[in-house]
Amino acid sequence: MKNDITFEHYLHRYGHTLQTVKSYVFANKIFMMDNPSPENYKYKDIVEYLNKKVDDYSNSNTKVYLLNGIKKYYDYLLETGKREDHPCRNFFVRNQRNKQVIHQDLFSSKELELMLEREERYADLQQRNQVVTSLLIYQGLHSREIHNLNLSHIDLDSGLIFIKASPKVSQRHIEINNKQYRLFDRYLHEGRKALLRDDDNNAFVLGKLGTRMSVDDIHYLVSTFKGLFPDRKLTPATIRQSVIANWLNEKKLPLEQVQLLSGQKWISTTIKYKQVNVDEQRKLMNRFHPLG
Repeated sequence: MKNDITFEHYLHRYGHTLQTVKSYVFANKIFMMDNPSPENYKYKDIVEYLNKKVDDYSNSNTKVYLLNGIKKYYDYLLETGKREDHPCRNFFVRNQRNKQVIHQDLFSSKELELMLEREERYADLQQRNQVVTSLLIYQGLHSREIHNLNLSHIDLDSGLIFIKASPKVSQRHIEINNKQYRLFDRYLHEGRKALLRDDDNNAFVLGKLGTRMSVDDIHYLVSTFKGLFPDRKLTPATIRQSVIANWLNEKKLPLEQVQLLSGQKWISTTIKYKQVNVDEQRKLMNRFHPLG
């Protein structure tokens, strides 16, 4: 390819739609206005630029938009012989749709365990409800993950719970908490048998009718505990957020371990749950997005 071809002409020759070409050209125009001579930029220069630029916009996805245009620009320099390497080909940024975690709205481990202390009228339902609650407050499971649990996923001998993968969450094995062994054993031999209507049902958690407990039923169960925290938002989602935050900030578990325990696919999602000062945050970001 001739080295005198323009960036826009290069994009057209690769068969991009007119709208896509306009998008790349506009993003590159912003980049060039902010950086008059970026031909020799290194990875760290691009990361630093994007981190500064995203603060100028209310839309957090601007970083993704700009990065796409910048990558195409360095593809162009590479293919026209103006550069011998691509400084940011392997740099990826995820669309940031989730809001930041508001730590003051979350619950401590001791607060969450208050949910296990409630007395209930029916013993079999109490055992079942305590099992569900324990899976929320100790393993930080999604409601759908609890719904999907089968008997074969609970291994009391090895002390592990197997969680199947989903489009948003990775497959994982999580340790059973010491306080759950007796609870699970009693439920399996007493509460679950009292609820069971079909011997072929392999669901771990059963509803009142003996079928697999639904996600809606799990959400309703959590709603019955709101009296413990009348001025705070208690949902399966805020419980999970609290568990992840407590793993990081109370138990001081390593970031990578918490990512595995929670099944989160992006380390950037896990980082949001860690309460750190400015210096620690800078070290974390440099660790996972090194500047040199």
